[in-house]
Amino acid sequence: MSNALVKKILIVDDDENIHDIIKLIFEEEHYHIKGILNAHESELERTIADFRPDVILLDILIGQHDGRDVCNRLKNNAATSSLPVILLSAVNMDNLSCSPDDTIEKPFDITDFQQKVKALLDK
Repeated sequence: MSNALVKKILIVDDDENIHDIIKLIFEEEHYHIKGILNAHESELERTIADFRPDVILLDILIGQHDGRDVCNRLKNNAATSSLPVILLSAVNMDNLSCSPDDTIEKPFDITDFQQKVKALLDK
């Protein structure tokens, strides 16, 4: 399989267990998965530039960062505005104040999670 065809998923979540669970969920799909534990602007931008993900799975509560603000930053940046972002959270997502491509509530239903990610990767 050519590396150019391998879809890439970037996980931005401060819980390493979530990284492990997501990797397990998608390992059979042969996606390239990378995780970072914080959303510091410089690290996130560098990771996106280097890794070039096809979708970003972004937690709402990441240490001192709010994933909704990070989502807005990504969507308002010409370099990252077209990147699909899925917000993950155990908090209520009725009033997001941002425009993710999709949302997934924790704890997540694995089948639903896979379908939402694949739908964005297949666009």
